Amino acid sequence: MQAPTHILAGVLIQKAFNWKEHRRLALGLTAVCAFLSHGLLDKLANLTYHPANPDFHSLIWVSYHAALVLVTILFLYWWWKPFKWGIIFASLPDLDWVFIHAQEIFHFSIPFYRHPHLHNLLGRIFNHLPPFAWLSRLPNYRHEAWAILPEVALVTLVAVTLRLRARQPEPPSMAEAK
Repeated sequence: MQAPTHILAGVLIQKAFNWKEHRRLALGLTAVCAFLSHGLLDKLANLTYHPANPDFHSLIWVSYHAALVLVTILFLYWWWKPFKWGIIFASLPDLDWVFIHAQEIFHFSIPFYRHPHLHNLLGRIFNHLPPFAWLSRLPNYRHEAWAILPEVALVTLVAVTLRLRARQPEPPSMAEAK
């Protein structure tokens, strides 16, 4: 999946563990679950438009990725401050690609970082755990432009829901009601 999807996963996970009285436990669970969410979403990425190599000659590829950059910046602007830990850990495995591609682009070498270690770890987890191993059988639509639509629909639905809920006043907690 693309960065906006991972950002939203991090936001949702941190919201789920927003326990003020058990802050350390909440942050620990946020970190583990957000990190694991990256692996799960990447297994689902075969269902979405996600070519492995850039295609700067394709108007669809360029337009889609330009939109992804803008949406990523917008999401970081909206949700970074309150949900930074969920966002960081949900996006952390993509640092693999930063290290690997930076070596190619800038012509330097990090001998121990030629392979996507974090993605490989997540792959081992999700390829061998019985409930998740079946995700490897999903069809591969990574090169089909129409496969942009499911991820765009999911991201739009979740983002709009989060934004609308943020505008509603929160109900008083049980402690405040007493």
